[in-house]
Amino acid sequence: MQPLSRQPASWMAAHGRVLAALGAPIVGVRERDVRFVGGIVRNWLLGEPLGDVDIATPDTPDVVMERLKSAGLKAVPTGLDHGTITAVDGGLTYEITTLRRDTACDGRHAAVEFTDDWAEDARRRDFTINAMSLAPDGTLFDYHGGAEDAAAGKVRFVGNAADRIQEDYLRILRLFRFQARYGRSDIDNATLDAVRAHAKGLARLSAERITQELAKLLAAKNPAPVVAVMTTTGVIGEILPEEQPGPALTRLIAREHETPAPADWLRRFAVLLPEATAAIAARWKLSNADAQRLAALLAPDPVLGPATSVTNLNRALYHLGQGVVIDRLLIAWAKDGDDPAWKQQLARANAWTDKTFPLSGGDVLKLGLAPGPQVGELLRAVEDWWIEGGFAADRDAALAELARRA
Repeated sequence: MQPLSRQPASWMAAHGRVLAALGAPIVGVRERDVRFVGGIVRNWLLGEPLGDVDIATPDTPDVVMERLKSAGLKAVPTGLDHGTITAVDGGLTYEITTLRRDTACDGRHAAVEFTDDWAEDARRRDFTINAMSLAPDGTLFDYHGGAEDAAAGKVRFVGNAADRIQEDYLRILRLFRFQARYGRSDIDNATLDAVRAHAKGLARLSAERITQELAKLLAAKNPAPVVAVMTTTGVIGEILPEEQPGPALTRLIAREHETPAPADWLRRFAVLLPEATAAIAARWKLSNADAQRLAALLAPDPVLGPATSVTNLNRALYHLGQGVVIDRLLIAWAKDGDDPAWKQQLARANAWTDKTFPLSGGDVLKLGLAPGPQVGELLRAVEDWWIEGGFAADRDAALAELARRA
């Protein structure tokens, strides 16, 4: 989605078809009050990229579906029980939700009823900065001081923190994720007390949701101070008992800023762990790709350190790939301390270019060896000779070494 201008008129121009569809009268239904809600309003106020387009309306889902279809727009009932319809227009998607009130909460899911009361809908939202709504003409509706909190970088629950947490324990993780992304003021003590009191409720969350929230949190510019607070309030202990307390995450983030390495949540996750195990990957429901990468980042071998020889570093770069080696160097450096030799190792890794071994198994077979394990063993021996020589040997030299060893 292209970012919208901060001028209200452009909102109607950019999303006019959907807004007109939701407000256009149909038989028996008057024109309705339709507003942008949630993160798009918060980010619009902060001058940040707007992201997803969320819209709220007093109309019930069946009316929303009818309005959209009457306007020739695609409408998908993605969350009818909670009043959410996804509209598609010109490649853009819109989450359109009927105003709601919670009637029951079990710590993760809420039973809802539809309402036409905007203030009541705002009361059920998690944080004040997410509880604002904006009319297409630019009128801001702010029932809980969200604009002031956004300007101050304050992440604050709507209403009583303990009550809101017990409605949905995921809000503990969302609190810290939003603090890492938007917070410039400390979380107030009453909220932190509520987090401490109810941290064990995190056990009711699915591994997938915890992973999603932690991944977003760790992708923030500098999540280290927030992770420290999560540790002192017992949150990290509940979700990641393997976590190694200490300054490693802070040091890793500082090292990332000194190198071309972009922020990466899985690298930052790895620095919190003593080792990678299949149990950790399984418990966190990591994708196969993330589980394999985590294992590569924390594998005990090869050991890379400030005194690693150029040859051994090149061997690791050749076999593991530049990305994995740079990540391993950054993680090891963060855990090890401040030896300046680490920076030289990283410079070597960043200067690496991929190398291609000039021989194949077919070259071994041409020498008369029968197919079998010895073919691979001989080829690997010559390949290691080639690596030891700094990858300088060309195909003719490698063939000569192969013949000598055969």
